[in-house]
Amino acid sequence: MSDLALRYVRKTPGRELTVTVPKGSVTHVHVPDEEAKAHLVTAVLKARCEPGEELELFGQSAADLARPRREQLRARVGAVSPVVGLITNLNAWENIALPAAYHGAPPLEQVALLAHQVLAAFGAEPQQFLARIPDELGMLERKMAAFVRSLVTAPELMVFDALEDGLSYAECRHAARFEAEYRARQPQGTVLYVDTREES
Repeated sequence: MSDLALRYVRKTPGRELTVTVPKGSVTHVHVPDEEAKAHLVTAVLKARCEPGEELELFGQSAADLARPRREQLRARVGAVSPVVGLITNLNAWENIALPAAYHGAPPLEQVALLAHQVLAAFGAEPQQFLARIPDELGMLERKMAAFVRSLVTAPELMVFDALEDGLSYAECRHAARFEAEYRARQPQGTVLYVDTREES
């Protein structure tokens, strides 16, 4: 049994990117550029790698997986990322409830309770928030909706892709609370922050 939630390797001419994320850890990864970030995040979220890439999720190689097994791995990963943005013609509630509607679980009543609890904890008025479409939400609110949607499947690995991009200093402090909220719900979960910038 692997002690890694994630192992990823991408080889390009003159460069190799290797990312390892231990289970239960909080890992910050700073990749060289947007292209490298997009490849890493897409591989993890799709549980599939392109030529020149290697990916293992929870000790399972993503190479040549049958579709059902790939879907099982994907269900264990949540993300706040532009790669999995909100659907623009659905309101926040419909976006948040989409994974449950697709998978048939958890019950929508449980999703509604989760959404109300998390949004209220972040100072939002749930009824008003959930009725709005993405164009009516600010950047932080869109990230909050994506975060709540990702919590629906109780992921074992949570990926925060450039979480602070487009946010003010005060909003960044607000978004920093996502990790604690995730940990409160998944104490053994793994958190991966991915960015192209150096830590300040």
